Amino acid sequence: MYTEQDYADICSQLKRRRMALGVPALALLAAVIVSFIFRIKWLTMTLSVLLGAGCIFCYGMLLSPIIAYKKHLDEVLHGKVRSTTGAFKEMETQIVMRDGVHYYPMMLSVGDMEDPEDDRLFYYDANLPRPDWKVGEMLTVTAHDKALGAWARA
Repeated sequence: MYTEQDYADICSQLKRRRMALGVPALALLAAVIVSFIFRIKWLTMTLSVLLGAGCIFCYGMLLSPIIAYKKHLDEVLHGKVRSTTGAFKEMETQIVMRDGVHYYPMMLSVGDMEDPEDDRLFYYDANLPRPDWKVGEMLTVTAHDKALGAWARA
């Protein structure tokens, strides 16, 4: 599902966004410092509020999703993973957000398909195309926590 190139791409995207947002923030910080030196109280307060609000907005809307996805890729590629083999039961169509990443919840049954105690919940990345699995098809999935990092037909 993922390669080292995917991880390198997300790292470079994060670096580009940090640079694109950091340069205007530094310019605004310099303007705050200059207005503070010249004791222009109203300008210092206005620029400080603008800088703070801009930083909070940019982090929440532009950086946080990329940081969360980078963490997800790092964990499934380089973290502690486990493999589970079971029969595919279902994949929901509703997207859920877990740890800042969008996923499709899916169920594998590691024993009896009718027994809910044998079901295992996993999360399939919603940024990837949905696979064409059939109910009852045997799959081997590799996951970090519950996030799928790789799958193969068993």
